[in-house]
Amino acid sequence: MTTDHRSFRRRLDWNLLHTFHEIVQAGGVSAAAGALGRNQPALSLALKRLETAIGARLCWRGPGGFELTDEGVLVAETCVQLSRLVGEVPYRVANVSDEVQGQARVMMISNLVNPDLDAAIAAFHTRYPQLGLVVGVSTWYAIGRAVLRDEADIGIAPGDLIHSELDYRPLFDEVHRVYCGATHPRFGSAVGDPAELAGDAFVLTGADEPSQLTKYRLRLGLGREVAGITEHLEEARRLLQLGMGIGFLPEGFARPDVERGRLWPLTVQNPDTSLRIYAITNPKAPRRLPRIFLLNEIEQAYAEPPGPKH
Repeated sequence: MTTDHRSFRRRLDWNLLHTFHEIVQAGGVSAAAGALGRNQPALSLALKRLETAIGARLCWRGPGGFELTDEGVLVAETCVQLSRLVGEVPYRVANVSDEVQGQARVMMISNLVNPDLDAAIAAFHTRYPQLGLVVGVSTWYAIGRAVLRDEADIGIAPGDLIHSELDYRPLFDEVHRVYCGATHPRFGSAVGDPAELAGDAFVLTGADEPSQLTKYRLRLGLGREVAGITEHLEEARRLLQLGMGIGFLPEGFARPDVERGRLWPLTVQNPDTSLRIYAITNPKAPRRLPRIFLLNEIEQAYAEPPGPKH
């Protein structure tokens, strides 16, 4: 669009197009004045203003009647299209979810288990079946950067590294406990003080371990003897089930194996090993309706924020 075109669009009174459309539909200024309940001089003045803005005569009026010029025919056809589009606005607004296309891009830490998150995703799919969902898995520290660079619409992760440019909406607390496998000597026992586990061989999750867990583990001396390292929770679980050592796992992720007798929780729930999980968004990112719709479903699923940790 040229500068002249942009200038014309900005300075044009769009009501003049509506008035011209009514004049054409009525077949003249006098007939339009009666139909609109306005006086004829006012409509004549509006027509003259539109002709001045466009820079062309749009119609001939006289004893022979009302007749459009070639330029007037073109403008009249444009007005018909505008009238149709404006008339569709209420319907399109009421059915906006049916017209939106695209994908919501989500990046989250691995193996998150939370029924409210599942409910939000299911509701998003049910309400907007035409929209896609792209889910990526990454480490907690990479997710914030991805949202900041607009590589993800929503991040689901702990807020270990807060970026001031991003918004953090608290969702739930992910509880981590220390587990061992069925063949481990500690299987079936309870540990009152986690510091008692300082001498045990530990399975570490490397760079995927949230900083809060790392600080807690180092403070108690856990993991001084390393049995294995993997950045994948599935593989950490495998090593624990094989009896190679003890290690942290999210409670929801480990629960099915505990119920089957494959894993055993050695520690009780502890606020120091409960991670606050957030929905992370970038308020400066381009406005995308798929992201807005999914975020709305997430916010409805978590109508009440998680309470304070005790």
